[in-house]
Amino acid sequence: MQIIKTQKVNCRDCHRCVRSCPVKAIGINGGQARVIDERCILCGRCVVECPQKAKTVLDEREKIHQAMAAGKKVVISLAPSFAANFDFVDFTDFKKELLQLGFSDVFETAVGADIVAQSYRNMVEKRTRPVISACCPIVVKLICNYYPELVSSLAPVVSPMIAHAKLLREQQGEDIFIVFAGPCIGKIDEAQSISGTVDAVITFERLKEWMLQITPNLIKQSILLEHDKSSARTFPLPGGILQTMGYRDDSQFIAVDGIENVMAVLSSMSNGEIEPAFIEMLACSGGCVGGPVNSNKQCWPIKKGKVNEFIAAREQTGYSNSQMNLSAENFSRTHTAATLDSPMPKESEIRAILQRCGKNALEDQKNCGACGYNSCREKAIAVFQGLAETDMCVPYMRSKAESLANMVVENSPNAIIVVDESMLVQEANPTAYRMFTGNMFEKGDSLLRVFDCTDIVKAIQLEQRIIGKRVEYTEYGLVAEQTVVPLKEHGFVLVVFADVTEQEKRDREWERMKFETMEKATEIINRQMKVAQEIAGLLGETTAETKAALLELTWLLRGKEDI
Repeated sequence: MQIIKTQKVNCRDCHRCVRSCPVKAIGINGGQARVIDERCILCGRCVVECPQKAKTVLDEREKIHQAMAAGKKVVISLAPSFAANFDFVDFTDFKKELLQLGFSDVFETAVGADIVAQSYRNMVEKRTRPVISACCPIVVKLICNYYPELVSSLAPVVSPMIAHAKLLREQQGEDIFIVFAGPCIGKIDEAQSISGTVDAVITFERLKEWMLQITPNLIKQSILLEHDKSSARTFPLPGGILQTMGYRDDSQFIAVDGIENVMAVLSSMSNGEIEPAFIEMLACSGGCVGGPVNSNKQCWPIKKGKVNEFIAAREQTGYSNSQMNLSAENFSRTHTAATLDSPMPKESEIRAILQRCGKNALEDQKNCGACGYNSCREKAIAVFQGLAETDMCVPYMRSKAESLANMVVENSPNAIIVVDESMLVQEANPTAYRMFTGNMFEKGDSLLRVFDCTDIVKAIQLEQRIIGKRVEYTEYGLVAEQTVVPLKEHGFVLVVFADVTEQEKRDREWERMKFETMEKATEIINRQMKVAQEIAGLLGETTAETKAALLELTWLLRGKEDI
């Protein structure tokens, strides 16, 4: 089951998770980030660093609720760093609050840390090679995945969480349901990997959310709990493992915290530069109190102080390792190197990918890290492996966008001029210089001496755009459609002129032709009317004479009939 998921709807293509991931276990596809499970060491950096909270951690609270509803005996094991995450005056009252959530009993994981510390001490005494602590699941994954040559140095012993779970099952019965609470995402994976130990993991963040839902004053005051006894409560602090073992941090016994520091020491060990007897390694800066899912976001010294206060208040109940029945076999664990499928490109393939990003020469490789990778070459390898995309290169994409914008502006048939509110020219394209010939201007010149700027000043004052206003500049033989766009937030004004001089000439010629045609048509019509009238006059005289002749003929014919 995937432990860290990305909510795509919230992923904003910022590459911050890539930048923060120490092993580059983030893949980018279509601008969306995804966690590569087989490469991920579950350090939680991406969860903490994501500004949009797109990374979410597997929530196992439902498993816990179901176990409680089923009537199982559900107990909780608190990681030693809990004192830095919860505010309480008396630990007994804190336990009471947890009982009200439905837990049957509450224990400290530090008891398991005692077992682990004793195992480490026995190994150091019989060592044939350096021993690396295996308490931190992130360190274990880091070594197994990325430093396989050092796997044999990992202490073959379970973590305090697993050791405590084994001890609880021995004492409380195999059928109990064990919940581990801590500040570490990696513990979820560790619990799933070692069956029959921890049934569910809850982060301190989610435990605190759950606790805020309860009402403390409803707790029955008759409930009293015995305090867990342990001398290993310093485990979550840098140097705490060494302190529990009775060693001091020196050249033979090293304590290192913070993933970058851990990786640096592991690299030195791989190169044979150092060979200490024992190395305590904690992936989080400041140790476990600096874990990614802590419920306390205060600075490290404050959290460290809370842990030390809790330890000081309970020193009198220190637990003796001699009281525990230790069995090396019971708490042993085998670590196996992982095989990551990371094909490496040929040099020619790397160069081809770099060229696709506009990096044709060595000086083009800025190594700015904006894509999330430490160098352009490292990013090119990630592109080959399918973990990155070409357009993740911010300088290249910016250069490409600027180049495209410049190409559009430079080749635009319209004049484009940018001026400030004092009418001083900030930018102008070649078309602008060609359009206003005879009065050349340069960047920094006043546009007032080139042409009348009344419309531009008006647009600034009214904060309104002027779109497609036709203006004639007779001194340049130019007619243009003028668009003025005030850019108030930048203090500039964009002025665009579309040359419509030829269109204006055609329009005027067309108007002249229409006028002349109408005049000619009117003349022809008038002449036709005159001819028609003359013809009508002639036809009228002829008709009258014909009528008279016919009447006379009719009269004569009638007269003859009468005779």
